[in-house]
Amino acid sequence: MRKLLFVFALGLIVCSGKPGPKDVVFEFIRAVYDSDSTKIVNILDVDAYNRMHMVVMSPEDSAAVLEEYRVKTIQSLLGDGEKRAFWTKSQILVNKEHVKGDFAEVDVSFIDRVTGVLLYTKIQLEKQPDGSWKIVYFK
Repeated sequence: MRKLLFVFALGLIVCSGKPGPKDVVFEFIRAVYDSDSTKIVNILDVDAYNRMHMVVMSPEDSAAVLEEYRVKTIQSLLGDGEKRAFWTKSQILVNKEHVKGDFAEVDVSFIDRVTGVLLYTKIQLEKQPDGSWKIVYFK
């Protein structure tokens, strides 16, 4: 019985070493608020995010578009960027996380502080080989 408890406790310690999906979303929101490009790049899989927004095209065109969108995506999250401006004028509520294997979704609501208009979305994350989570989709 003691061995079983020891194995279970060891498993909990090993599994709890990396932040969960909801924690990663909180880190990402904080990085956007702080305009912290280093953290944003570490948390967001920019290429996966951009592939989710692209139409089907040739591999050559796809590579060129990804290169261009990489910069635009990061810029939108920094300084006076469009996404950052929207996020900073909103009250952001992070709710439940839903994990299915190596994929997770976290419910997030953005409420405009002036108009009260609500945007509900799910931030999507994928588990990386090292056990960490990276964001692959957000609104």
